[in-house]
Amino acid sequence: MTVRVDFGRVVPGIVLIVGALVSIAILGVVATVSYLFSFISFWNGVLQVSLMLMPIPALILALGVVVTVTGVSWWGGWWGSSWASVRAAQDRLRISQRVGELIGVGVTLIVFSFLYGNQLRGAAFFTSQFGFEAQFLFYAPLFTGIVLSLGRAFYGRKNAVRPLDSVNALFLAFAAFWLLSLFPFDFTQFGSLFPAGVQGAFFWLNNDIGRALFLIAGVCSVINFLYTAVLYVAVRSELIAAKRPD
Repeated sequence: MTVRVDFGRVVPGIVLIVGALVSIAILGVVATVSYLFSFISFWNGVLQVSLMLMPIPALILALGVVVTVTGVSWWGGWWGSSWASVRAAQDRLRISQRVGELIGVGVTLIVFSFLYGNQLRGAAFFTSQFGFEAQFLFYAPLFTGIVLSLGRAFYGRKNAVRPLDSVNALFLAFAAFWLLSLFPFDFTQFGSLFPAGVQGAFFWLNNDIGRALFLIAGVCSVINFLYTAVLYVAVRSELIAAKRPD
């Protein structure tokens, strides 16, 4: 049986595998060192974060194996399934979809202005731990989302932007888990972000619910990273087969 190798899939898959193994090794060393000095509060925090991040390179390793194996001709026939074919046929954005992306940018800017304005006026929702590092991880995903929306709106193709979508999902996961570890918020004061007349509607929120929301956001972002990466490879294969540029 003749075996053909698609290096367009195999090489990226190997890169993912190597990168994941290196990341696991680095996190392992960091976790070990921080464990030895865990009696110091800083290193205890580093230990918790490194343990929370450990599943991410493990998932990347699994993705790398999948991408590599599907680069072999006798495997990966499912890349040509109706699922990938439909996505490839919908790759080009319609005018209405481009306008929708631009509207999304406007909404994101409004959300940022709302949150940052409340931070500047000293809303109790943001605690004293909400320093530069936390602010960067809290606000940066809004702006990376804006860049991706603009990319889709002006370039007009979905799959060409998916690698950046995938990286952004991984960044979102990192930000969510880091903020979960630091947790510089007071969700019992979530109502302080809003006018006095509606603050009472948020009486049921507490910090346990807030932590659960960040945990869910982190897990969903990891899943989205894997899905987007696999979708990119599948649709790219369909576009190449149809001789359409991605």
